[in-house]
Amino acid sequence: MTECKFCGKKDQLISKTLQVCSECILEGNWDEIEIHLNSVHSNVRRMEKLPERPPSIDDDKMVFKCDFCINECSLSEDQTSYCGLRNLAKAKENELPLPTKSKGYIHGYLDANPTNCCNAWFCPAGTSNGYPIYSNYNGPEYGTYSYAAFLYGCSFNCLFCQNSSHKRISKSKLMSVDTIVNRFIENEKITCVCFFGGTPEPQLPFTINIAEKILEEMEKIPNRKIRFCWEWNGSGNQNLVEECMKIAVKTGGNIKFDLKSFHEKLNYALCGVGNKRTLANFKYLGEKYFGTRSGVPEMSGCTLLVPGYTTHKEVELIAKFISNINPEIPYSLLVFHPDYRMCDLPTTSKKEAYKSLEKAKSYLENVHLGNQFLL
Repeated sequence: MTECKFCGKKDQLISKTLQVCSECILEGNWDEIEIHLNSVHSNVRRMEKLPERPPSIDDDKMVFKCDFCINECSLSEDQTSYCGLRNLAKAKENELPLPTKSKGYIHGYLDANPTNCCNAWFCPAGTSNGYPIYSNYNGPEYGTYSYAAFLYGCSFNCLFCQNSSHKRISKSKLMSVDTIVNRFIENEKITCVCFFGGTPEPQLPFTINIAEKILEEMEKIPNRKIRFCWEWNGSGNQNLVEECMKIAVKTGGNIKFDLKSFHEKLNYALCGVGNKRTLANFKYLGEKYFGTRSGVPEMSGCTLLVPGYTTHKEVELIAKFISNINPEIPYSLLVFHPDYRMCDLPTTSKKEAYKSLEKAKSYLENVHLGNQFLL
């Protein structure tokens, strides 16, 4: 049992790291609670040797500004970006070269299709959807592979992160676009690519360049089909996000948004950054691109059911938000397992998982519950 620092309530669904219940986050004295949450996230990021907040300095001291994500870091010579990827001084010393359009921090590996991707329940790799336009298989693509492109760095600071190794940037390798493209050309069994992480936003130009160069090479190979997907928190620059969407639509891939929460305050509590950009990008892409091709949905939403925080009440608000854009947009719910700084919370209960599923289905036509083996 953990006691909420603000209301005194004791509950096993209060995170020891956060020390505040969801009710206080949403309804309490925000000025006071925000100070506490700033301290929580700052402590976590100090342990990871990452900036506590997105750097923002006066123009006369700024030597570099990044606009790839919501944080829009303004850097002086010796500052590091919030994602941990950009530091001009270290780049000059060759300790931490800046990721660019042609080089990035990435770890790629092969996943046998169908994968455990959140969208496998409707994508061409796991179903007959998209055949024969986006897939050469009239059914699941057994015997083929998805290239899992794990990108280092993140624009959020999720306390429940399922892939926290993205923070170990110093242990990663800077890889060139050409090296990655050659891997695709050499392996004809690769039928799809998923850019994830971390989150791709801090390296979006790099991922776009990879996709475009692979597609150029594909034109030389008759009947070779390859799809591109992005799995992200949705905080990216809208122009870059739209470029990714166009590639996904063209190739039969899709964009998966991790909709961590609906309320801005809850998103800040869990992830250290707000979700206004995420919701705005989801709405923009949904209204402009969803339903523009037949057979395969262009995008989806996904929510991790964090016990005590991302409950069926939050899911209902997210589902309603999605339905107002288009009720046919696929939505996945994921069962939570303890990880990173929220190892003290239990796995999502069956009761909460199915209650969330029921709420989502009352607004949306295509809903799926993933990670059910954890229940």
